[in-house]
Amino acid sequence: MGNEREGNTGRHHLLIGLILLAVLPAADRCVQGRPSPPDGEGAGGCETPPDAVVVRAGESIQAAVDSHPEGTSFLLKAGVHRLQQISPKAGDAFYGERDAECARWTILTGARLLTQFERSEDFYVAPGQTQEGQATGTCEEGARRCYRPEDLYFDDVPLQHVASLGEVGPGRWYFDYQEDKVYFADDPEGHGVEISVTRSAFVPEAPSVKIHGLIVEKYATPAQVGAIGDRLPNVAWHIEDNEVRLNHGTGIRVYTDSRVLNNVVHRNGQLGIDAAGADVLIQDNEIFDNNFAGFLSAWEAGGAKFSFTTRLTVRDNCVHDNRGSGLWTDIDNVHSLYEGNVVFRNRDQGIFHEISHDAVIRDNWVGQNGEDTRWLYGANILVATSNDVEVYGNRVEVAADYGNAIAVIWQDRSGEGGDYEATGNDVHDNEITFLGLRGLAGVGADFDPAWTLAFESNVFDHNTYHLRDLRQAHFAWDNTEGPLSWFQARGQEALGQVDADAVPLEWRCDMR
Repeated sequence: MGNEREGNTGRHHLLIGLILLAVLPAADRCVQGRPSPPDGEGAGGCETPPDAVVVRAGESIQAAVDSHPEGTSFLLKAGVHRLQQISPKAGDAFYGERDAECARWTILTGARLLTQFERSEDFYVAPGQTQEGQATGTCEEGARRCYRPEDLYFDDVPLQHVASLGEVGPGRWYFDYQEDKVYFADDPEGHGVEISVTRSAFVPEAPSVKIHGLIVEKYATPAQVGAIGDRLPNVAWHIEDNEVRLNHGTGIRVYTDSRVLNNVVHRNGQLGIDAAGADVLIQDNEIFDNNFAGFLSAWEAGGAKFSFTTRLTVRDNCVHDNRGSGLWTDIDNVHSLYEGNVVFRNRDQGIFHEISHDAVIRDNWVGQNGEDTRWLYGANILVATSNDVEVYGNRVEVAADYGNAIAVIWQDRSGEGGDYEATGNDVHDNEITFLGLRGLAGVGADFDPAWTLAFESNVFDHNTYHLRDLRQAHFAWDNTEGPLSWFQARGQEALGQVDADAVPLEWRCDMR
């Protein structure tokens, strides 16, 4: 789902992803030191049911599913299960083989290994590539083929897909779909070269499926399609303790009554996690470095995106270094809860609640987000044309050179249910640090009558601000800016506090 804002290419985070891929063990980039999900949601270990049906690498997982009844557990043995797409039956469970320390040993990959190459002038050529998946999506400048779902990988690093042979060079490749040929410039000798082929790993035609302890990678997922979940997920999927990486579109996509717990979701081409429906829980995941393909983030890209949800809970996740917003509820999300998340260094907003209703955003640590700072966009926490949101107990840090703090904006937006409004929002008891002499907290509107109504129906109070300069105009109200005393004269922050103790934090996943 898109929105009506203009995009901005921002600063790329590809180098960070390359470093992480090189440093972290390929089989086990787990989230460590996180609290367990409440009420028995987590598995509490990596044990496999003793009666699980064993499927070895090279055997057909789908054939095993087809030959067993609903509710069967499957153990996918260690190794690479290549080019497999699975349509589970109701109640099926899929486990990856683990070692004594729970390291993941089982890889599902949607990529074909390339070993035979021809030479054509300055290029290496892989012929016979007949795959051509669904092409969709809106790209940033400089990433004109993000909408094509195929990727070429050198040693687990995706090269940039360019739109013509003339653009091919180091780190770049071109797919001639009419001639079924792939061109690239890097010498493949001594390197693992793969190209994605299969659309998704798990097709959600059945409810109540469990996926546990797998590495799911390199699927040719189109935009808005999950490597786990595909396009239209079924209900009550339980996705726990997996690593989901390097898929072109979205890593994980779920629907009503689903649980996404303790996964590492990174370096996917568009989004890490996507969800819709009622009573979805997203908890204890690490979501980072997503949108390597260069989708326009204002269209849809970044860490996680949620649309048309009811009673969504997003709790205790670490969301960082995504090329877009970190956590984003967009379009008719009702009764959303964001709590206990650590959200930092995302290119756009940190936590972004847009054209939605009735949310609580509490006890999160949110900082260094929002490189694209226009007006009150780029806020670490942004309530955009949404009503009845309570924002409290959060620790927020605004970078010295970019970003905003906590902001409410009202723009002229409408949907099937009528016009959206930024009314009834209450921002209180947060701790906010401005590391530089710029950045804002407050309310803005850009059309009539919102110019008047936005400033009559939203409240900032009981917040504590740490500034470099107490005279600095860090507060926005009535589409102007001023210092705290000016903000208070307009009826805001009657009990707010301010000091000159702007001490930076060291942002990491275990900082809470």
